[in-house]
Amino acid sequence: MTEPADPRAEALGRITALLLNAPVALTRDEASAAAGLTVEQARPYWRAMGFPDVGGDQVAFTSTDVAALQLLVGWNRSGLLDEARTLEIVRSLGQTASRLADWQVDTMARLLAEADEPVPLDRVGEGMAEVLPGLESLLVHAWRRHLAAVVGRVLALAEAGPGDPDGPTPEAGEATGTVGFADIAGFTRLARVLTDEALAAMVSAFETGAADLVAAHGARLVKTLGDEVMFVADEPADAVAIALAMHALRPAGEPMRLRIGLATGRLITVMGDYYGETVNRASRLTAIARPGGTMIDPATEEGLGPDTTYVVRHHRPRAVRGMGLVRASSVALPR
Repeated sequence: MTEPADPRAEALGRITALLLNAPVALTRDEASAAAGLTVEQARPYWRAMGFPDVGGDQVAFTSTDVAALQLLVGWNRSGLLDEARTLEIVRSLGQTASRLADWQVDTMARLLAEADEPVPLDRVGEGMAEVLPGLESLLVHAWRRHLAAVVGRVLALAEAGPGDPDGPTPEAGEATGTVGFADIAGFTRLARVLTDEALAAMVSAFETGAADLVAAHGARLVKTLGDEVMFVADEPADAVAIALAMHALRPAGEPMRLRIGLATGRLITVMGDYYGETVNRASRLTAIARPGGTMIDPATEEGLGPDTTYVVRHHRPRAVRGMGLVRASSVALPR
């Protein structure tokens, strides 16, 4: 006797096929073979994209998965990119896309939860079908704009050459700039006194406001860590302007004071993130900043120039964990 069809399962299947742009119809063996690979050869690419391992009999792949594998293998075989560089690019896409998908689905889930009555899955699918082409177009547009900006910045630095002709030339994976950390002072206490909803609203508004300020000054938001954001600017003056503007943020009307630290120097870049002594110094300065204050290292102060309109106050050198004695100053807007 044939089991009756499950309307919910059918609706979910239609939504999945819509999102994947093809029906799920292939096992891992079939998808690998269609791409001209063994499972062992295909697995590193799937993992780099962030996809879990699946059983040999599980139908989990589509024709678009096969096309993606063929594209990547084509790069390797043509000599355009070796396997290591290809996996690095794929991993960056996979990690970024995973977080982006989480963020967007969370937004849609909240919209559905706020609806006056439950929304049937068929209507959810219809809404996705309507918005998906535009969303895909916006994603590609934003990526191309950011890619053009980064390429332009890198080429401009290469053309200008090192600022100090006697100094070392930056190598691949290195950059110079001002890195900043901003964190919410007393976040643990706020988590105790605010409701979960109020705390989430405050963090969300803080991240959104910080991201807008960073973008407005032509800097890059590197990452958000709940009660902390990290950003990088090409010029110290831009980083200071961002930091001081952040202190004026009042997310969701909740009381909030920030501690911000800025450091300027050489940065090591890996997968869109930044590392090195300059990053560590900025982090340590954030830890010693007073609530509502911004601490900067000597290189950042020097980058402001002698005619700066900011109020800079020098502090005595102090011992900082892992860095010995550190000279730092606080910077503020004139009253």
